[in-house]
Amino acid sequence: INVVLCKQWYQRRVRGELSGEPGASSWLNARPLQDLGHELNLQEFIDAIRLRYSFHFPDLGGKCGCGEKNNSDHALICKLGGFDIWRHDHLRDTFAGILQYAGLKPVEIEKQLLPCEGFNLPHSANTQDDARMDIVCRGLWSKMEAAYLDVRVFHPNAPSYIRQPISNLYKNHTNQKKLAYLKRVIEVEQGSFTPLVFATTGGFAPEVNSVLNKVAHIISTKHKESYPETMSFIRQKTRFSLLRSTLVALRGTKRRISQMPLEEIDFRNV
Repeated sequence: INVVLCKQWYQRRVRGELSGEPGASSWLNARPLQDLGHELNLQEFIDAIRLRYSFHFPDLGGKCGCGEKNNSDHALICKLGGFDIWRHDHLRDTFAGILQYAGLKPVEIEKQLLPCEGFNLPHSANTQDDARMDIVCRGLWSKMEAAYLDVRVFHPNAPSYIRQPISNLYKNHTNQKKLAYLKRVIEVEQGSFTPLVFATTGGFAPEVNSVLNKVAHIISTKHKESYPETMSFIRQKTRFSLLRSTLVALRGTKRRISQMPLEEIDFRNV
């Protein structure tokens, strides 16, 4: 009985709470324009619908290359293949592009943070010399202040998250980012820090919504566009970036491939 109740609760959560979050459905309302990257092929569209409503993937059976049983949830948390990193980087670059379109300059990606030796930072802070920030720009919150933004994407249907409310997951991931970087950015970099926490299902933390609202206001003012239309476009842009990279991870190859070292290849006979 407990198993049945847990499964029913899980299905209600996926179909209701997660798919009903602001921005999660924006890809369904977008026109399939190839120039904007808003097109999906038939397989991608079917997979997106299955993910949205937690339908079974009959062709994702068997075992993953890592040895675990394969299904849609495992495919989106498996580290093999580096698809989680690619998903993060793709969303980061999309967000940086939106900031550039808003006229924020300069927009930097993977900027190395200043050394923090001699500063009294909490034990939870990332004090590594090679620590980097995903996105840094000026003019987001105030004209000359540097805004530091760091992206995180998590899968809310991972086994370790399944019993937690989505609001708690956003809060926990946001707090983890703040513990690692907030004090360092404020005291060493003299800037502001905002975590950009997204779920693979399309939702995002409240801090992300604050950034989206601010960017939409800047773009609508700069380009003399309607604020609601601008906000809709930004949500669609970020949603498609996350959706497409999630779909790639879903069906990407996760097999361990043995390759002949390049130094052993006779290129004259290739």
